Amino acid sequence: MAEQTRTVPADQWRSAVAAAKEEGYDYFDWLGAVDLIGRTDDFEVVLRLIDLDAQRAVLLRTTIPRDDPHLDSIADIFAGAGWHERESGELFAIRFTGGDPRRLLLPEDHVGAPLRKDTVLAARAGIDWPGAKEPGGAPSRRRMVPPGVPEPEIWGDRDPSGPQPASEEIAGSAVGGRVRRRRR
Repeated sequence: MAEQTRTVPADQWRSAVAAAKEEGYDYFDWLGAVDLIGRTDDFEVVLRLIDLDAQRAVLLRTTIPRDDPHLDSIADIFAGAGWHERESGELFAIRFTGGDPRRLLLPEDHVGAPLRKDTVLAARAGIDWPGAKEPGGAPSRRRMVPPGVPEPEIWGDRDPSGPQPASEEIAGSAVGGRVRRRRR
C-alpha cells in the first residue's frame, strides 16, 4: 500500500482532514500524539487515513505548542476519531475544540497527563529499580535510575521558589539508565 505524509499547519487541520476525505481517504485508521520535548516545545498530532479502493494511505501531521495544546476536533468528519481524541486529550492534556471532553481512561480526580515527558513517574522514583543487564545476562550491581525519573535537581530536591526547569533539561534528565546517586 502506497503511503504519503503531509504536514499541515494546526489552523488548517480540519480543512486538511476534510480535503483528504474528499480525495477518497474515507477510512479512519488512527490518531495519536507524540511529545517532542527536548527537540521542540511542541506536541505532534498524527492521523492516518486510508483509501481502501485505491490501496493507498496518507499520514497527516501537525504540531501544536505545549504551553497551549489545542486542535480542532475532527470527530464530526470521522466518528471513530472521537475515541482517539479523548485518549490523546487525557494522556497528553491536548484540548480538541468541539470534541468530547469527558474522561476515557483515568479517574475524574486524576491530576496530570501521564504520557507527557515532563510528567514525573513518581511510582518509579519510590521503588528501587534493579538496574541494567550487563552483556552476557549478568545483572549489574549498580542501582540504575528508571526511565521517566529526572535528576533530583530537576524534580524533587530543587528549590520550589526557583525557576522551572527547561524542557531540554527535563528530557535530558528523564532518559533513565543513569547510576542512582546516593543521598547524603
